Amino acid sequence: MKLRLFFILVVVGFVGIPLAAQTVTGTMRGATTDRSGGTLPGVTITIRNVETGLERIVVTDKSGSYNAPFLPIGRYNVQAELSGFGTMRHKDVRVDLNTTVVQDFILDPAMQETVTVSGDAPRIDVTDGEVKQNMRAKEIEMLPAPDQTNFLRLASVFTGYQENPTSGQDNPALSSGSSVNFNGTGTRGATFQINGVNNDDASENQNRQNVPMATIESFQILTNSFSAEFGRGYGSVVLVQTKQGTNNIDGEIYDYAQDNKYITRDATQVTLDHGNHYRRQFGATAGFPILRDRLFAFINTDQVQDKGDVLTTRGVFLPSDLDPAKRLTLGNNTAANRAWQDSIIARFPQSAPNATNVASRAYQGFQHSNLPKRDESARLDFNATLKNTMTARYQRSHQENHPGELIIGEEAGQVNHQSSFGFTWTNILSSDTVQEGRIGIGTREVAWTITLDDYGRRANAGGAYVRRHRHHLHDSRQCRGLPDHPQSTRQPARLQRLLGALGQAHAEAGHRPAPVLAE
Repeated sequence: MKLRLFFILVVVGFVGIPLAAQTVTGTMRGATTDRSGGTLPGVTITIRNVETGLERIVVTDKSGSYNAPFLPIGRYNVQAELSGFGTMRHKDVRVDLNTTVVQDFILDPAMQETVTVSGDAPRIDVTDGEVKQNMRAKEIEMLPAPDQTNFLRLASVFTGYQENPTSGQDNPALSSGSSVNFNGTGTRGATFQINGVNNDDASENQNRQNVPMATIESFQILTNSFSAEFGRGYGSVVLVQTKQGTNNIDGEIYDYAQDNKYITRDATQVTLDHGNHYRRQFGATAGFPILRDRLFAFINTDQVQDKGDVLTTRGVFLPSDLDPAKRLTLGNNTAANRAWQDSIIARFPQSAPNATNVASRAYQGFQHSNLPKRDESARLDFNATLKNTMTARYQRSHQENHPGELIIGEEAGQVNHQSSFGFTWTNILSSDTVQEGRIGIGTREVAWTITLDDYGRRANAGGAYVRRHRHHLHDSRQCRGLPDHPQSTRQPARLQRLLGALGQAHAEAGHRPAPVLAE
């Protein structure tokens, strides 16, 4: 079964002061006065990005105020100058995602030289009533995270986050909602954006595509009083802004590894065997200039190898359950019905319970799983002119989930493909008017895979209805610790006899039983 989803989001804004929240940028504003507190109109404010050379020039109005919206997040040097009043500069002012930083200037005619003030701006934004929490790249880097592709883990450190009572969230093929749950709003209360482009599932509010943590410049969650531009979220808004290239060549290489033999066994495990299982994640990022102060690139690649034995507990039949005299009621004890029940029983491990510390029917064994992931992304930033900037980003992701099986036919694997493209154009019309255009295109394909094992093929020859979706990428017989499992290649004769009897019974009965494997 394949599920294809396609969406296009186009946002074109014509914005004047006052400005609403900006999902991919920030704002700098302030006022200029003389030493007596009088306003100073006509002051030239020059704002220059320390890392990319992007420059914005605005002029204070008659009240002495200035406003510079839609600034890419980063560090800026800000300079105020007026003829006869000297020059004052603020150095390394940080502009964060969806925030407004205030930088005021006091000019004095007595100043003969440029006065430079260093220091970061306060982290508390008092210019609006949004309840938001923010995390920068350096803070993200310091957090321990076993899966570097799952950016949703970052939400768990924020105030108001709640664990979900059930598992299974964030699965693109299931209607399970999102693991991002704030202040009791539920698993479908969040909405997601990457660089201002919607990243929601088409049918419900869960994220459609993950973002590697090594590519995130800013991660922000809004939980109250956010503006109407976030239309799909009633509980929280998750904003991700990715890193961009700068005038410096920068990057990182990372590697994480886990091996079962170094992990403590589960308290309920009955065997001393840890199983052979490893998980490795490795990747690299690089940011660099193509044209200094004009064109920049940032690229990333990430890969996960997650393969091996997984300890699994399943219920098995007891001898008392298998007594033919007790399995069928009067009138139902036919050859076809007995064969059908035998076909179900044959799929279970033919072993006695070995994990009675868990339950009286519990059986533990290792099943072979394979869960590879791959992700690549690239971003371009272009400072075309003083008044025009453009950003484009493309990301492609691929995941496979082949969890293995102890019971023949229980495995339902997934192969997921996602891709997205986002483009933003910002045009400065004047000191108080900005227009922005944004387009986003995303695709997703989900393929369910169900193993067609030897039993299914033989049963189909005997008249049973079997629906095949796709073969798994690994052999469905790869199991450890199951000497009596009918899936094992050690018992071909017994399995063939069972299948032959089932096929003959179906033919004699002259009717079609219920499906063995159905979609």
